[in-house]
Amino acid sequence: MERTADIVIVGGGIMGASLAWHLARRRIGRVMLLERDVVAAGASGRTGALLRRHYSNQPEAILAHRSWHTFAHWPEVVGGPAVHTPSGLIVTVDTSPERVANVDRLRRNVAMQNEVGIPSRMVSREELHELQPQANWEDVAFAAYEPDSGYVDAIPATQGMARAARDAGAQVIEGVGVHQILTDGDRVTGVRTTAGDVAAGSVVVVAGPWTPALTQTAGVSLPIEALRVQVAILQRPLDVAEHMVYLDTAAGIFTRPWAPGRTLIGVGGGDQHDPVDPDAFETRNDPGYGDLAIAAITQRIPGMRHARYLHGHAGLYDMTPDAHPVIGAAGPDGLFVAAGFSGAGFKKGPAVGEALEDLVMAPERGPDWVDLAPFSPGRFTSDRWQTR
Repeated sequence: MERTADIVIVGGGIMGASLAWHLARRRIGRVMLLERDVVAAGASGRTGALLRRHYSNQPEAILAHRSWHTFAHWPEVVGGPAVHTPSGLIVTVDTSPERVANVDRLRRNVAMQNEVGIPSRMVSREELHELQPQANWEDVAFAAYEPDSGYVDAIPATQGMARAARDAGAQVIEGVGVHQILTDGDRVTGVRTTAGDVAAGSVVVVAGPWTPALTQTAGVSLPIEALRVQVAILQRPLDVAEHMVYLDTAAGIFTRPWAPGRTLIGVGGGDQHDPVDPDAFETRNDPGYGDLAIAAITQRIPGMRHARYLHGHAGLYDMTPDAHPVIGAAGPDGLFVAAGFSGAGFKKGPAVGEALEDLVMAPERGPDWVDLAPFSPGRFTSDRWQTR
């Protein structure tokens, strides 16, 4: 491992790999990506990788849509085998009579997505029955439908991006952890790693729930909490056909096809999102989680009551107080961060890497295609974020 670099990237997930690729292919100095484990060992390796583009704010919709384009055209854009399965995606919200205002909110969200080029549309209960006849939609008056969305095979995609970065000239180094950001006055000078110090003019931390502990070594506090979130893999009964991706807040689940005959499901709710130490949490499912998952998905797809629990795991969400990410320059000159994606980071990963490239090269200007101001790391220094 070399002892100097122009830009050090900390974290080998989809965002770190994307940033390394964007920088290296433009020949922007010596780029070094450091991952303490293996590429995609963290959230990028445990994500459900649902490619929904339904957001209530335009910047995140733009990041998700730009990333979708990369995932959907992977062989032409990045190179290598395709990673995207365009299954179609349905987003539900509570549209009961007590929550009738949600229908207007859903309609406004869809209109905003259409403005940025996302082919989303509102569908009625009758259309939902036509799209997914095996599902029970009696509790949903309207939903949002993205016909060309779907899901991604996350580990091959992250590893493929890292290989593309390496092929373009970046150093991608596994098994080297970073435990301190080095500074001199108000300027970053490098990082201290498990293999020695590396001098660098810029450091970008994209380490998910491990980000705040690392930025704290440079005097930067970030209100990011690690939450443990479980998913289960179920074997579908013979009579249950492959379904679309559901971001189903009405039923309290998210689900997608996992492999032939199998379905991934995560169950929402506070009791399923527990604060944990990111270095000491149970990665296996809780006893009984399989039964809980089957009961939850049966509310939407009745035939899944005969599903069989195969296996599952727990991963981490890096949560911010407002559930929006932190992206931008932070603290000493030369330090940048992208974290706190609150369970919705992978789908934005390629575009976040691209935006970080623009930000690192021109901190005073940043990207001209997306507004990163709402994600400023400094927004939590006052209470104004609570009114957004």
